[in-house]
Amino acid sequence: MDSFYHQPESNGSKMQSCDEPRSHRSESNGDHSSEFNNANCCEQTFLQSKIWEGFGQTTTLHGMRFFSNTKNHWLRRCIWMILVLGTISSLFFIVGFNCVRFFGYPISSIVTLKYVKNLTFPAVTICNYNQWRKSVIKQENSEFVSKFFFPVFRGNDSFNIGDYNVTDLNITAEVLRGAHQKENMIRDCTWRSVEKCTYENFTQIITDFGVCYTFNDPSDLSKILTVRQTGYEHGLFLRLNLEQYDYYYGERKGAGFKILVHAQGEYPFVKQLGFSIAPGFESLVGLKYTKVLINLPRPYLTECKNSGRIDKYKYTVETCESLCAVEYLNRSCGCKYYNMIGSYRVCNAQEIFECVKPAQQQYILENPPCDCRIPCVREIYQPRVSEVTWPAPYITEELMRVFNRSEDFLRNFMDVVIYFEELNYEEIEQVAAYDWTALLSDIGGYMGLLIGASVLTLAEFVDFAIVKLIETIQRKQDKTRPQTQRNATNSSMELC
Repeated sequence: MDSFYHQPESNGSKMQSCDEPRSHRSESNGDHSSEFNNANCCEQTFLQSKIWEGFGQTTTLHGMRFFSNTKNHWLRRCIWMILVLGTISSLFFIVGFNCVRFFGYPISSIVTLKYVKNLTFPAVTICNYNQWRKSVIKQENSEFVSKFFFPVFRGNDSFNIGDYNVTDLNITAEVLRGAHQKENMIRDCTWRSVEKCTYENFTQIITDFGVCYTFNDPSDLSKILTVRQTGYEHGLFLRLNLEQYDYYYGERKGAGFKILVHAQGEYPFVKQLGFSIAPGFESLVGLKYTKVLINLPRPYLTECKNSGRIDKYKYTVETCESLCAVEYLNRSCGCKYYNMIGSYRVCNAQEIFECVKPAQQQYILENPPCDCRIPCVREIYQPRVSEVTWPAPYITEELMRVFNRSEDFLRNFMDVVIYFEELNYEEIEQVAAYDWTALLSDIGGYMGLLIGASVLTLAEFVDFAIVKLIETIQRKQDKTRPQTQRNATNSSMELC
């Protein structure tokens, strides 16, 4: 058993194998200096192996002391060397795998349902499906407006904009004048069943759907309305007049309203994000509020963008994409369409006809890339619309008497109630699924599990390497010094 775990005692055979050739060469050549150098080299090699063996016996790296000890049997040392190198290789593989996972920047979402005492009521933007009133079109410029905005009226006739004197025509002003006016469209308004509101509480705005009117979007944030209770009686009630008798041909063929509920300060993309309600029904709109608290920026997958405002509006993906289209038109035509965001000049009628409309079609065909990342913070109001027939037969006669109108006229009216269903909201927060602390914890855990090492173990190897480097440099410097200086140094050391 002793012969397996320990090498046989050395009887100087190793030294002899190192010395014999040197003696032979010295006798044949008579070079005593060569004999001294060879003996010195052998002695240094022997000392270095002893130093490495001593380090192996003292280091905290598990298993190293078994294969670095020359007294152990060679087979035992080989087995332990394989075990140590295998576990170190496994450690490098696992650390590499975890580093790849970390630099993939995975994310996870935390969804929290929060109950609160009050909720901020959203901004409500309302748009009539009809863009132009017939009573306005029949006035001056009616022929031009009909053929310019509604190609159906051109028929087979060619449309030459030069035939019309529209140099000084203000397109934006014409659109605002031709739209349904809020004082005629909003016939009744009640807030929380007790506070009376009127059309004056609505702000006119030009959106992608045309001229619209927004409720509860003041410039003074302290005036934003809030609710402390839920349900039908604690929201916004509106009675709207479609004015179908004043409808005119246009882009849209239906009759009704398009509504968008959105956070204050956001540009209302009604055409893209809104929902529709039809006459002859009372529409009940229950709201659910979701607050996306934090989306993670680059280099995480969401790559959210902490941007301020775009043309006085909050940054959203839709606003950013719209701005890209506006900038494309401005590069192509030097102006923008009247219903687009941005501070660029509004195109006149001739520029719209000759440049803007072809450029819009070209933009759709090219579909150029636009760096529009999601915002890091976003508020979302999700509507759930239900409808009932309105008015009920038993109150139709009463309404006919109040409005002094026929039953057919009542088909222009509809009721809308917008309210919160619950006094809570969802908060969605994204966090790093694998961060620095998790990476370091895994590396430390596997180091302890596989090789029983720690950061200080690595420091031991670094310290050993530095010391050996310094000793090597010193030995080289000693060799380059003259023999007389080495003798003097040795003499002084002997005196000491």
